[in-house]
Amino acid sequence: MNEVDQSQESPSWQYGSNPQAIRIENEGTQVPAFLNKTYEIVDNPANNHIIAWSDSGVTFIVYDTGAFCSHILPAHFKHNNLASFVRQLNIYGFQKVGSKNLWEFRHDKFRRDERHQLPFIKRKSPTRKSWMTENSNDEQRSEVILTELIQLKQRQELLEMNLVQVMNTNDTLWNDLIACKQQQREIQDNLQKVLYFLMSVHQADDQKNSQLSGVLDMTHGQNMSGSLSSLGSGSNSGLNDSLSHHHLSSHHLGSQP
Repeated sequence: MNEVDQSQESPSWQYGSNPQAIRIENEGTQVPAFLNKTYEIVDNPANNHIIAWSDSGVTFIVYDTGAFCSHILPAHFKHNNLASFVRQLNIYGFQKVGSKNLWEFRHDKFRRDERHQLPFIKRKSPTRKSWMTENSNDEQRSEVILTELIQLKQRQELLEMNLVQVMNTNDTLWNDLIACKQQQREIQDNLQKVLYFLMSVHQADDQKNSQLSGVLDMTHGQNMSGSLSSLGSGSNSGLNDSLSHHHLSSHHLGSQP
């Protein structure tokens, strides 16, 4: 009878008090969305290079905090804050284990192939004890913050490198622009010289054409005068010959009996 009563007991947050809670099939309880999503992330083989179960399966490890913050967290929790994720783990009783530089976490009810244990992971109540426990985790949160600062420093250095490359590229483009302008001026000067040369040649041709036209006009006038003179002398000679022939003919006719 006691066993039945214990099976029917459940914390208030397991039955609708948490709007983000998700019901597990074939279970009479609900699991907070954070735990379900975290289990799915760890249990997904596609994420093994970023986050995965340890060899024993009783803990999980975040291998690549950078990729975890930039890809995994935004896709499932709509933020990219590793400290917030660790804070949520602490709220549900997870503990950081292993070496200081390794992000490894464990919970007795959070294990590989034991998803049915998730309903038994309880959220810590905000008691004085929990506040003391939270204060005891300041060092852990400091490590998270330090890791984030290191990542920010690396991003800043990368941005500075990119800025230097952009400035170098800008200088190169500026020098190319100056060279192009210089070439443009040289081409424009050469075009002006060619135009002046063509104009001078054209003007000289116009003068030559004008002089040649005058010479042709003078030659044509002389030829016309000579033709008219020859024509006039020839006509007079013919007229005199005709008159002489007519006189001789009349004299001959008069002398006959």
